[in-house]
Amino acid sequence: MSWNVQGEIGISDTRMQRQLRFLEAHASDIDILLLQAVNYERTGDDDWGGQLGTLCDYLAEHNYSIVHTGDWAEELATSNVQPHTDIVGAHNRCNLIASRWPIERRPLTLRNQGNRKPRSLNYYYSHFPEKMLVAEVDVSASPAFTTNTLELWNVGIINGANWGEEKLNMLETIYGRIYLQTSKTDIPVLLGGDFNAPKREEADGSIVPHGENASQYTAYPDYGDPHHLRDSAGDVGELEFKQRWQLAEARMFDPDIGDWGLEDVYWAAEESVKTSSVEDYTHILPNGTPARKRLDHVLVSQQFDVETCTLWNGELESPNALHASDHAAVVTRLRTE
Repeated sequence: MSWNVQGEIGISDTRMQRQLRFLEAHASDIDILLLQAVNYERTGDDDWGGQLGTLCDYLAEHNYSIVHTGDWAEELATSNVQPHTDIVGAHNRCNLIASRWPIERRPLTLRNQGNRKPRSLNYYYSHFPEKMLVAEVDVSASPAFTTNTLELWNVGIINGANWGEEKLNMLETIYGRIYLQTSKTDIPVLLGGDFNAPKREEADGSIVPHGENASQYTAYPDYGDPHHLRDSAGDVGELEFKQRWQLAEARMFDPDIGDWGLEDVYWAAEESVKTSSVEDYTHILPNGTPARKRLDHVLVSQQFDVETCTLWNGELESPNALHASDHAAVVTRLRTE
């Protein structure tokens, strides 16, 4: 289950209790939870309050193993190092993963170690590391798995309206790093979260990415570290900023463009309804074009078979997580081959 729990606006006792009741009523049989936008408060050297502390207490009582990025977010929010002094508000929430099996948060690094092999999380370019939580789950004791380890990615992609280049950095980091992982290892990868993308998904599975309104930046030389690509004739050209943005979203969600070995469980599910994002959605923006969007996703590598995927938005007889957050949860049932 992947769910944005709307911690960026703070969390009232009423809303927090509504979320706990929702989890108790509908998520008691969930094995892995990926939660984004979790508000945090520090109450002691090793203690957390706010939404993070409440969720950790609840999940521990229900026998989950937990990792989160509250400490990363806290340190960045209080940092005097540029440019973080200007983005305090965006560091006010973190990501959390809860698992029925032992889980460990993976360290991040910028160093290219292992001769370009995935010994560590290189190619890591973002000022928001707390929104890209990577963890390893030890499933060696479970007979349900044919592997000993799962790699989980829980992401909360920053919105493009205010953080256009940062959104691209995060999308490209995720795609490039997981591409390397799936190419070089056979460890199953599960990626979930709030991607703030794409703009629209049609009923046939095709997508319309954001980015067409980013043209004002393309006249600036080298804006956003432009990509240079070789076309079929062998000529090298430079991608404009809006082209790079659209490509970043398309590679994630359009299987005809992306070749990283991951598939969106919404479209891969064997037994679930498949329709456009306007009809089956995870978020509503009253002034958006379109207003209803499917911004939240779970994607998995080829080692998984996808049985079902349901968006808990109150449509199609599903539970309505929109009563407890401004995002619906994405819930999928998987099995490993």
